[in-house]
Amino acid sequence: MTRWPRAWATDWRVPLLGVLVLSAVYVAWHLGRGWVAHDEGTLALSADRVMQGELPHRDFDELYTGGLSYLNALAFRVLGTRLMSLRLVLFAAFLAWIPAVFYLTSRFVRPVAAAGLTLLCVAWSVPNYTAPLPSWYNLFLTVFAVAALFRWLEDRRIRWLVVAGVASGLSLLVKVIGLYAVAGVLLFLVFEAHEQSSASSSTSEHRGAVYRVFVTAALLSFVAALLAVVRQQLFAAELIQFVVPGALIAALLIRSEWTQPAGASAQRFAALAKLIAPYLAGFALPVVVFLIPFAREHALGDLFNGVFVLSAKRFGVAGYRMLSPWSMLALIPLAVLAATARRMSGRFTRMHVLALAACLAMYLVGTAHVALMYRLVWYAVRALLPALVLIGVVVLARTRPVDAERPLLRGQTMLLLATAALFTLVQFPFSAPIYFCYVAPLVVLVAVALSRHAPPVAKAIPVLAGAFLVAFAVLRMNTSLLFGMGVLYQPYPPTAPLVMPRGGLQVPDYDAVMYNLTVGVLQRHARGGYTWASPDCPEIYFLAGLRNPTRSLFDFFDDPAGRSARILTALERKGVTAVVLNRAPQFSPQISDELIAELERRYPFGANLGKFQVRWQ
Repeated sequence: MTRWPRAWATDWRVPLLGVLVLSAVYVAWHLGRGWVAHDEGTLALSADRVMQGELPHRDFDELYTGGLSYLNALAFRVLGTRLMSLRLVLFAAFLAWIPAVFYLTSRFVRPVAAAGLTLLCVAWSVPNYTAPLPSWYNLFLTVFAVAALFRWLEDRRIRWLVVAGVASGLSLLVKVIGLYAVAGVLLFLVFEAHEQSSASSSTSEHRGAVYRVFVTAALLSFVAALLAVVRQQLFAAELIQFVVPGALIAALLIRSEWTQPAGASAQRFAALAKLIAPYLAGFALPVVVFLIPFAREHALGDLFNGVFVLSAKRFGVAGYRMLSPWSMLALIPLAVLAATARRMSGRFTRMHVLALAACLAMYLVGTAHVALMYRLVWYAVRALLPALVLIGVVVLARTRPVDAERPLLRGQTMLLLATAALFTLVQFPFSAPIYFCYVAPLVVLVAVALSRHAPPVAKAIPVLAGAFLVAFAVLRMNTSLLFGMGVLYQPYPPTAPLVMPRGGLQVPDYDAVMYNLTVGVLQRHARGGYTWASPDCPEIYFLAGLRNPTRSLFDFFDDPAGRSARILTALERKGVTAVVLNRAPQFSPQISDELIAELERRYPFGANLGKFQVRWQ
């Protein structure tokens, strides 16, 4: 068998540089292709309005927290006001993320294997959808926080807790789902406080009843909060994917508190505070800075309403059910592979390797033609996290021989378990397959951590399985239509450029024709710098370089009472001479017949261009 050169087996710099260059070239190749029009429009229009001096939530309906809009506005100022500028910022953040992933994987495996696992994380993430959505930044910042906490486990310097808190605070400023990772970190800190107190306790008496009751009550409240989050889609699949993982970790922590003595309550509270306080201080730092302009403009109420109240409207509009629990049966082949790897340890010959490689290659070919074969891969990977959390809780329920050999392993495993178990809520309430890609790298990290607790296995089997998953992502996901993902393989269609100055992307040719024509007609007839495009087409404003006379990006956020009158008044006040009507909105309802009739009276001329109708005076 070919051996890696000794320098490659011990020096992490060569594998890291290799995976960084390869990932950069590969993602750069995908960077300018594909889009979901309203996603790009939402991000770009929000940043454009910030550039015009508007304050998110007070002056317009910011869909997220608002921090990303400021970053994107800066990108426009530095790189130019075009869609591609936002993707270049995402690309830079992605390049910074790769070393963090490599660092985490390298704590469990050798550098060359860490490079391979990093490539697996890359293939299942950004190349699938290179739009600069906030969830990518949430993933990156969550990994940065976990990496900082790994470093803290190694040297116990408080500054790493603060750094992790800063990363978590920035994640919240990108999107409110950043709080999920915060909850995961807090669970880990409760675990770590117990581990420290238990190790230093000099008595076997079950003292500290007050602390144990406090922690138990807090963890039960946490599980109740998970149920409250998913209450509008309280189905078996959602419970398994989004509630059970967190509840299992809470149960593990409660069990530890009541079965493993760890000292008196006063010392326990002090130990927990020493861990949580630096983390929360770091978390508060970017949040407080972000709040300053809102406080100066007396808009804190608008910010709170937009982030925590108005955003809840999406739960009833933008929903996508999780896969049926029956889909978890696709885990059976993986379980068989794992059992085979354990049973064949030391007896897996070259012929076995070739046979398994041939079977996986043939299956990969079949996924392009047989929808069921394609879906079974998705069913298996999406069912992995709840299964891994269950295994992890069983593993951490008691100390094992490997814990003495690798004293940091328990903490590292718990941190990844807790973070992934909570961050998976990024998929709720819109559990489309692409949303799994936002959490997939964390699933890989959890699997790698748990593998260090497993008995020796035939290494060729996990290597071949990992190679299959990389190949599946490259050949069946990265090059496919987003809307077919997870259902069947659909090769990406021919593309054409958005030729307007604010474009810069290669999009499906039918989209390119429709938007190039629509924006061209609109710009010829819109005077005064304003237009009105509805429902749910914020990209029209940005691509045309025209302003929105209302505060809305998506119509379902609007108060329906008196809405038509408000819109007509705004059109008259701003002197709007041309409007765009979207006849196929994805989320909001169609425009009312009464408003359509009035718009046709005010704007008697029109042209139908795909799903859009441009009307003008």
